[in-house]
Amino acid sequence: MEIEFDRGPSGPHIPRVGDIWVIPAEHRYAALAHGNTVQFCELSIPTATLADRDLSPRTRHRDPLVHQLIERMSTISDRNDVSARLLTESLAETVRLHLVDQFGDGAARAPRSRGFGRLTRAKLMEYLEHSLDSDISLAALAGLTEMTIAEFSAAFTATFGTTPYQFVLDRRIHRAKKLLATTAMSITDIGMNVGFSTPSHFATTFKNRVGMSPSAYRRHE
Repeated sequence: MEIEFDRGPSGPHIPRVGDIWVIPAEHRYAALAHGNTVQFCELSIPTATLADRDLSPRTRHRDPLVHQLIERMSTISDRNDVSARLLTESLAETVRLHLVDQFGDGAARAPRSRGFGRLTRAKLMEYLEHSLDSDISLAALAGLTEMTIAEFSAAFTATFGTTPYQFVLDRRIHRAKKLLATTAMSITDIGMNVGFSTPSHFATTFKNRVGMSPSAYRRHE
């Protein structure tokens, strides 16, 4: 792989799985690859989300964490349920924070870590309880509180002691348990009612959280 930046490192490099290239917005680069197959993942990060930090161009930087986070996102890229969307956004936010911390120049502006007030907490709870079977995103949740996603995630964890993804998943399982115990709805319908995209995903998640399958839980109750 022959790399040339207009302002930065240049030369021949042998790519390895997990390597990262950092290409700042004001830099141009060209690459010439030799071989049958070239596979890579390109992440475009808006400069406004970099906490006022500059990035320096880099090549051949080994970062297994980013590689694993991206691979995890790829495993759920074909899903469109609430859990998958929230998990993808949470993973993307983790990647962003990690890249800023690892590759940013200067001190990052720390997001506010204060918790939510009583009214904001009640507003979030009401929104989540009425939206468990519909589209929930970090951007939408942050918009309710007029915060950035980074600020919202920090405040949410400070208030509820868990991430938005885990919290929503817990609420969905809680509702599913109630429906299994108090209604005659089919397990498939219950899974859809609480936002799972497929019966198998609902059954697997439920068993991981509760320790038994939805049908076993219904019999037990």
